[in-house]
Amino acid sequence: MNSPAHTGARSIPARPLTSESFAPYGEVIEHAGSERRHFVASAFDHSRQVSANRFWVSQVDAQGQSPLLISALERHPYSAQTFIPLTHTSYLVVVAPSLVDGQPDAHALEAFIASPAQGVCYGRGVWHHGLTVLQAPAQFAVFMGMAEHGNDQFLDLPASSRVLVHYA
Repeated sequence: MNSPAHTGARSIPARPLTSESFAPYGEVIEHAGSERRHFVASAFDHSRQVSANRFWVSQVDAQGQSPLLISALERHPYSAQTFIPLTHTSYLVVVAPSLVDGQPDAHALEAFIASPAQGVCYGRGVWHHGLTVLQAPAQFAVFMGMAEHGNDQFLDLPASSRVLVHYA
């Protein structure tokens, strides 16, 4: 079922998002336990380069198709980035650990399906794929610290590192 653009791409399954499985990359935002409040301290993690905090609402009009070809990743080295769904939609969370040189380890990509009741906070510098919703349109509240000289790094993956993510 691979198109010519997908030939040679590795395939990974997406699994349900849990706090434990996502811990190396950040924090799942959900209330678990019996306490009245669940504090999300990681959402405010940022370096000294951050000069302002920004909060906005993003609209995603395109629905991701399975399999999804992962050909690029992004990260934000100076600040954590938090997404909280405002509409009832599941979405895909794709992350990669960093190699010693700071580049993403595309061979260790992990994919998760977040429920409509879960937000995510990507840790500072975590490589991840852009927001992909499983039902569209969708809206997300987004919180991130901004550095004066930019806080976004984008990287196209070499063809040998491309990954197809399969999800239901």
